[in-house]
Amino acid sequence: MIKVLTLAAVRERLGISTPRRQFLYERLRAVVTRLHETGQVRHIYLFGSFPTEVALPNDVDLLVVMAAGFHTTGLPDEQLAVFVHDSCRIRYNVDVFWVTESIGAEPIADALAVFSRDRHFRPQPIVEVIP
Repeated sequence: MIKVLTLAAVRERLGISTPRRQFLYERLRAVVTRLHETGQVRHIYLFGSFPTEVALPNDVDLLVVMAAGFHTTGLPDEQLAVFVHDSCRIRYNVDVFWVTESIGAEPIADALAVFSRDRHFRPQPIVEVIP
């Protein structure tokens, strides 16, 4: 099951309990801001350790679904950095996996099914982050 939360609710529920969570929330906020600046975001899914009870998550993991015609050509460097995996990881401590909605609902659902399990195959939450 995917929980839907505003970015403000993500902060209140997941981003203030420890200094590490506060730091990672600020990184998440910056990436979400850059993503929305494109005007092409359809869905942002937060998964991994951040939406769990882990006190010290290592990073933030996102699956981002962009509009069907979206491409990164011509994006300003600040926006482009969130779509280049290594750059985003280094700059923001966020792993962004992105697709366009043109791949269809089934592959996106398949990806979410994979991301709904941790490395030990235990269920883990997914949060859709909305403005």
